[in-house]
Amino acid sequence: MPERPVREILSRDTLVAGPPEMTVREAARRMAEHVCGSILVLDGETLVGIFTERDLLVRVIAAGRDPDATRVAEVMTRSPDTIAAGAPVKEAIRRMDEFGYKHLPVMEGDRVVGVIAVEDIPIGELVGMSEELEERHRLAERMW
Repeated sequence: MPERPVREILSRDTLVAGPPEMTVREAARRMAEHVCGSILVLDGETLVGIFTERDLLVRVIAAGRDPDATRVAEVMTRSPDTIAAGAPVKEAIRRMDEFGYKHLPVMEGDRVVGVIAVEDIPIGELVGMSEELEERHRLAERMW
């Protein structure tokens, strides 16, 4: 059975994004309005960063910064890792697990088309991957 591509589990029709000069408060408003945990930071149509709930908590609130005076460019994660829309969902899961990502921008060529978040991944994909890993572990044990 062919592996399901990331593009099939993108749930949003609207790309939640803003420019680097946007204030942190505006970014937080957009995330709240769209009920999402991240906002893509675009310079024109080029992805330059991602601003997440964790960035808001750690780099703004805990650091005592003013959300009205702080620009997203100052506190975003720059040049975030991305995944191709045609990549298997399993690859997105692997990278999110390996690097601790909760949000991963999705690209079609040079164009950003969305974000895959941990909560977007269907439970069936996680269960299938877990079963595959268990089988690999059993095979490795037999080899030793």
